Amino acid sequence: MRLLRSLEEFLYELVGWLVFYPRTFWRILRHPGAIARYTRIELTQESERQFEETISPVLMLVLSVILVHAFELAMKIPLPPNPSAVGQILFGSEQGLLLTRSAAFSVFALGAALGTLHQNRRAITRTTLREPFSIQAFLVCPFLVLFSAGEMLARPTGAWVGHVLAGGAVAWYVMARVIAYRALNQAGWLRSIGLVLVSFLTTVVLLLLTLYFLLM
Repeated sequence: MRLLRSLEEFLYELVGWLVFYPRTFWRILRHPGAIARYTRIELTQESERQFEETISPVLMLVLSVILVHAFELAMKIPLPPNPSAVGQILFGSEQGLLLTRSAAFSVFALGAALGTLHQNRRAITRTTLREPFSIQAFLVCPFLVLFSAGEMLARPTGAWVGHVLAGGAVAWYVMARVIAYRALNQAGWLRSIGLVLVSFLTTVVLLLLTLYFLLM
C-alpha cells in the first residue's frame, strides 16, 4: 500500500509538471519582474504552501535541464567535438553533457545571487542566499532552454537561426535580470543595467577561463 501511494503521488506530481511547467515558463518569460516579486512573497509562506501556483525555482531549473537534454536526444544532435581528455569527460557523453550544462547554468544563478547579496551588503548565509538564488533560478530557466536550443541548432551546420536564438536568449536574460532587480530595489535603469552587466560578464569570463584551463 505504501508503494502504491508513493506511485500515486509520483504520477500526480508528474501530471502537475505537465501543467505547471509551461505555465511557469511563460510567466517568467513575459513578466520577470512580477515573478521576482512573487518569489519573494512565496518564500515568506509556510514551506507546505509555497509555490502552489507554479513549480518551485530549483525544481524548475532541474526540469529545464532535463527538457533540453530530452530534446537533444530526440533530435539526435551530434555531440560537440572534444579532442582533450577532460573535454571527453565534460562533453563526450550524454551524461557528461547533462551534468556540464546543469553546472554551467547553475553558476549563472549562483553568481547573480551572490552579486545581489554583495550589492545589498548582506552577509552570505544559507538563509540570505535562498531568496536571491530562488529568483535567479527562475530567471535562468528561459535563458537555459533558449540558449541551449540555439546552440544545438547551430552545432551541426552553423545555422544562422541557432546563433540568432542564442543571441536573443542572452539579450532576454540580461534584460530580465535588470527588470527583476528594479522590481525589488529602488534603482534607476542605468544603475541596474550596469550592475547586471558587470555580474553577467564576470560570470561568463570565469566560466570561459575555467573551461579553457580544463580543456587545454
